[in-house]
Amino acid sequence: MLPEPSADLTNIPAGRRLHEAAKLRPCVNLISPRPEFQTMIQNHNTEKIDLEWNDDDVVPAVVYPNLDFLFQQMLRLTLKEVAAGHGELILDVGCGRAIDGAQLCEKGAQVVGLEPSRVMLVRAKEYLSQSSSRVALAQGIGENLPFKPHSFDKVMCKGALDHFLSPDKTMEEIARVLKPQGEMIISIANFNSLGFRLGKRLYPVTKFLSPSLAKERKPWELPPDHKYKFDYPLLGSLVKQHFEVKKAKGISLFFGLPAWGSLLSRLPHSVSYALLKTLDRLARPFPSLADVVLMKCIPVDEPK
Repeated sequence: MLPEPSADLTNIPAGRRLHEAAKLRPCVNLISPRPEFQTMIQNHNTEKIDLEWNDDDVVPAVVYPNLDFLFQQMLRLTLKEVAAGHGELILDVGCGRAIDGAQLCEKGAQVVGLEPSRVMLVRAKEYLSQSSSRVALAQGIGENLPFKPHSFDKVMCKGALDHFLSPDKTMEEIARVLKPQGEMIISIANFNSLGFRLGKRLYPVTKFLSPSLAKERKPWELPPDHKYKFDYPLLGSLVKQHFEVKKAKGISLFFGLPAWGSLLSRLPHSVSYALLKTLDRLARPFPSLADVVLMKCIPVDEPK
């Protein structure tokens, strides 16, 4: 049995089921970070992972209503699909500050947050120290999950898969650690959304009207800390290698449309919110057009 996690990495002792799930191998990091973690990274050809990554640039200096709404709906609907049950063991891959995991804990679930960045693990610990939620934190990568097969009832990956160097290996690993008929819930930005498509088409006009836009990174361009541009077909083809898609939904419409956020900020809050809610409902059955794709999947049976 593993020793109890040390206080410098997690705010709670790991529960019995968590101890049973953890593999006794070098990449296990439920206690304070070990030198073996770097070896594990190198062995899996992921030495380019930034272990000091932070989320300082995730939220822009000016947050328009459409971005705020998108973040809120992505969180709300992803957690709704997870539908954490009392006593369920849930893994949050790419947990960041563990804010989402804390909300799952409030529903009675046992939650493990996995994160490669030392900086984000420290921030997660700081956040959890001010919360009553009991989230266990582990340092690791999605491409090599340090847990036994069939350990978790559910695995969540929200807004993180496009940061990974090997999303296909991550899907394989998630399928491995899920129980039969366990669920994976994944949500990710759609880089072929209707808003981005329209934004690209209208860009020559908007650049002419506002030349300063030429110096800014366009919303549909890959951010520096991302590795992949996902869209609905690409995500579907990726997950279907190891999962059956039980549900697919779209979240939000028209993010990336030129001046859309600025226009919404000039309207009364009740009006802008009503517009965004209406568009969000329209996006639900059309994940290929939506700003975010949300999928719920179960592992496919392994070949005999």
